[in-house]
Amino acid sequence: MRGLYIAEERVTAGRFAAALYLIGAATALLLPVMPGVDVDDTAVLVAVALAGGVWGILALTVVPWERTPPIVSLMSSFAGLPITAIVMAETGGATSPARFYLFFLIFFCCYFYVPREAAFFVVASMVVYSLPLLYENGLADSGFVSELLVILPTFAVLGGLIAVSKQLNVRLREESLVMAMTDELTGISNRRAFEAAIDAIVGGQRAGDGTGLLLVDLDDFKDANTLFGHTGGDRVLVAAANALRDAARGNDMVARLGGDEFAIMANGVTESGMRRLADRLFECMRRADEGLSLDGFKLSASAGWAVFPTQAANSTELFERADHALAQAKHGGKDTWKSAPTADPVPPAG
Repeated sequence: MRGLYIAEERVTAGRFAAALYLIGAATALLLPVMPGVDVDDTAVLVAVALAGGVWGILALTVVPWERTPPIVSLMSSFAGLPITAIVMAETGGATSPARFYLFFLIFFCCYFYVPREAAFFVVASMVVYSLPLLYENGLADSGFVSELLVILPTFAVLGGLIAVSKQLNVRLREESLVMAMTDELTGISNRRAFEAAIDAIVGGQRAGDGTGLLLVDLDDFKDANTLFGHTGGDRVLVAAANALRDAARGNDMVARLGGDEFAIMANGVTESGMRRLADRLFECMRRADEGLSLDGFKLSASAGWAVFPTQAANSTELFERADHALAQAKHGGKDTWKSAPTADPVPPAG
């Protein structure tokens, strides 16, 4: 994504930018009455304040930042550079209080934008801060050059610290999100991630697309814990998860829903495709059982599947029909799979 680190921050960035524009507009109006500030043209300041104030109000109350392309935020920030340069030029140049507004701009850009774009704004802010050298006589021999030798490195260090800390924050957030969506034992997706994914896919499908849900329940899993303890039970769960991975296609989603319950979501499949998937799963389960070599325990599973939209009208009904088919498989002798009938209604719970 270009312009912002993460999409969820668009609204925050938009409102932050609006606040900066409103503060800047108020400052431009107050500068002419501040002691020690030499104003060249009050009309220019009023015009800049009105323009900035109008944009600030619109950005705060009207602009839908959650749907607005990042380029709008970038251009809004970019406009702050010439505006600050104009206000500086009209209120004392090298001594203008407006020059410190650039610190706010650097903080904003280094926090919300990706490093390459943030670096541009840091360099551009340095240029704007140095512009009085071009239009004020005698500055080269004054203390302004010494000030630049302190301020410009400060801009770079400030921007770098903010950018690095934000990158670290983003990475930690991504790692936390992965952990929240991953089953710790098996390394596959957990129920939260699986349900969110299937809701999103089923809810956004085109007519004619198919999404299959295969629910899997290990047979006699309690025996593994009884015979071999929790360590043995964990080995069984990991082996089962690997079997599901081996059976699934590259774009399918495999998840542990909890305990010894697993699931596969297959995108773009028909009922015949789900039959092939179920058959592959049971072949992989048999191979996994051979690899476990737990005397007295056989790794096997019961499974039930359904396909949207031919066997279910929505994600909730898809889970219900697949779960009903799973119950039929378990009651039918285990180590087998069943398909949800296309026309049969889902039985009431309980």
